[in-house]
Amino acid sequence: MTPAVRTTRYRDFIAAARRHTPSTLLPALAAVSASQFDGGAYVRGPGEVIFPWVIAAAARENITFGNEHRSTATVAKKDLGRLRDLFINLDEPFLDSVGQPDALESFLVRTAFEQFPYQHSRYEDMSRILLLFDRDYTGLGCRVLSSAAWTELLGLSVDAFMRTAFFIMVGARVNAGWFDPRWLDQPNLQPALNALDVSGPQVMNIFRRIFATDVETVRRRVLEERKSDSRLHRYEFNPLVDKPFVLMPDHRYLAPNVYFVAQRLSPAALYYVGWESLGRAFADDLGVVTEVYVGEQLALANAGNILHDVEYAKGQRAADYIVVLPGLTVVIEVKSARVSPPGRLDQQGYLDDLNRDVGKALKQIKRTGDMIRAGHPAFASVDPTRDIRGIVVTAEPHYLLNSQIYRDVIPDPEYQTVILSLSELEHAVAAAHAGDPAGLFAALTTPGPVGTYDVAKAIAAHERSLGVTKARNPLLDDAYKRAWGPLDAAALETGPLTALPSAGHRRR
Repeated sequence: MTPAVRTTRYRDFIAAARRHTPSTLLPALAAVSASQFDGGAYVRGPGEVIFPWVIAAAARENITFGNEHRSTATVAKKDLGRLRDLFINLDEPFLDSVGQPDALESFLVRTAFEQFPYQHSRYEDMSRILLLFDRDYTGLGCRVLSSAAWTELLGLSVDAFMRTAFFIMVGARVNAGWFDPRWLDQPNLQPALNALDVSGPQVMNIFRRIFATDVETVRRRVLEERKSDSRLHRYEFNPLVDKPFVLMPDHRYLAPNVYFVAQRLSPAALYYVGWESLGRAFADDLGVVTEVYVGEQLALANAGNILHDVEYAKGQRAADYIVVLPGLTVVIEVKSARVSPPGRLDQQGYLDDLNRDVGKALKQIKRTGDMIRAGHPAFASVDPTRDIRGIVVTAEPHYLLNSQIYRDVIPDPEYQTVILSLSELEHAVAAAHAGDPAGLFAALTTPGPVGTYDVAKAIAAHERSLGVTKARNPLLDDAYKRAWGPLDAAALETGPLTALPSAGHRRR
């Protein structure tokens, strides 16, 4: 009989991470992170040494609890493998707690928010930044959001910010996580700056405001936010998500996790930039912008009729959109809220968060569907006898919500309803744009035999029925072209930006 493997506690993982000095472990983590980063969504490779979420945790704990008086021996592959194995083998004490309610569900929530964000598509995130934020705000009624507001927040226009941030990301990618401000003075880098139409001072302005921090700030933030319950330390906020580069003793900057650098080129990153400066008014304006963006995406579906913001009584409005298709009516409600940190830690916190936003959306779908079915005059153009389905669209992924375990505990709209992130909606409307939108929306909103909505499977099956390998979303493609103009952004990693010096370079 094989003996059971004893699990490790998180404090044992911290001890392993702090065995090495920051000046030896952090560069090793950065180098392997850069070597595994392919510019797209994370896909685990065969023989991978260490996973990006383990890199993130090891870097956080090494910065917080390590020092330069530890072992200065070179960090070898076996050392990284040991960190990985310890992390994989970490004890999940909630699962062992007698009488702990929803222990398994809470574990799934924490794991999802720890690992799934690395799988987001960089192409879609980068394109969506322009589609959401680089727009004409006239007529939207925003209180604080405008093109001028973004320029003030970022120090550059949104499109210039994207090019600058891309430069920084590729610099880290091709230099094992390093970024040296002194590179910007070198003539061999000027062709890359010219190609992206940015200057060295602009790069440094964005770098310092959006990307860079120092070791003491990371350490202070970790200790200030560390919870008394040691069982949750693994899942706590990582300041490197917010500022991925730390200043090293040699005056260069290092990103221990290159994925965090890439995540700064996402709407989520700009959301927090706006929230920190503009507060609640920004969040309200972003809700308006997200709703408009969803309408722009739905227009690609070639539906016969799309109703928006129907007023059914004085001051009372229905769900955001009603898409009328042959034989099918789809009621759509948009929510721009993000899952708060407490909602990412356990089942009850997640449910509390969901019921504040997604739960309200499900109730709105039911209210609107019931009025259509009852023949309310505000919906005179909609056939009340058609099948009614629902879609909730969330600005960021709300993981696991299309599974039966959540459908059993969140409000039932009484109409078959799927919950989509913006990315999933973009994929769906691309498939609908390719043909048979009614068929696509019917498939999306039809649960499987155990009550689970499988979005990816429904879209893939629809594409196969049309003979399409992968439907393209015209709005995303146009935004990508608008961002880079004649440049092929993917080719830049083997083009002008390879002029960046290697990590071992020192300018004299």
